[in-house]
Amino acid sequence: MRYLLALLLSVGLFSDGVATTCFAADFRIETRVYAKGEEEPASQSVTLFTGGAAYDFRDEAHRVTIFRPGAADKPGRFVLLDSQRQYRSEIGGDRVAVVTTKLRRWAAVHKDPFLRFTGDPAFDEAFDADTGELRMTSKQMSYRLVTMPVASREAMKELRAFLDAYAQLHTLLEAGLPPGPRMRVNESLANHDVVPIEVELYEGPIEGEPELRAEHLVTWILSREDRNRIEEANRWVAEYVEVENTEFSKFANQRMAEAVDKASH
Repeated sequence: MRYLLALLLSVGLFSDGVATTCFAADFRIETRVYAKGEEEPASQSVTLFTGGAAYDFRDEAHRVTIFRPGAADKPGRFVLLDSQRQYRSEIGGDRVAVVTTKLRRWAAVHKDPFLRFTGDPAFDEAFDADTGELRMTSKQMSYRLVTMPVASREAMKELRAFLDAYAQLHTLLEAGLPPGPRMRVNESLANHDVVPIEVELYEGPIEGEPELRAEHLVTWILSREDRNRIEEANRWVAEYVEVENTEFSKFANQRMAEAVDKASH
């Protein structure tokens, strides 16, 4: 259950169509995710935004995900890089959207209440503009977020496109839960023009200690090191061997299973 909830917490924070921006914003988000009762992060990542694209680096998994939104009404596209095997794979945003839409429709009529909720989530929302606290509550799951104002509308559009797209991508690659709950949270963040700096995920109402907690360090500028990482990732796109999505995700899922098994012991 904790692993399934983790898919609903990640930044990993496209609606069915992806809007591009007229002016791109450059910024970074460093993320740490903590499991209940743990002081050390269960996962860490850095996501860099530049030129309208997003580069998500997960060093412990030797994996980089690049999201490039499409022009006009065309869907976006993902490039997946495995720096350990030097593999590259690409997935169109249209394929991601079709698969996750079918999954949401299936879950929305499922007999299991939790699955049914993920297919068609409905939250009670409360936002405190003075403190920046956002609460999305329900009987099935709840979010508590600490937020701060976004630097610009362009940054908000880029972030929203990536957060929704990444949530759907995880569902496709890892056979996870429908991304509806997290996408509802993303929608609320965009409506209030805020970005999360802390996210807590609860099983059921907001009571006691959260099952999972994420910390986001948002910086509205890229460093020279950040730009070097982006340049390196772009070189990998040209150099790595292209493989089918199934081959790429097979090895990635094997590593994830090994990590989950290690953590459970």
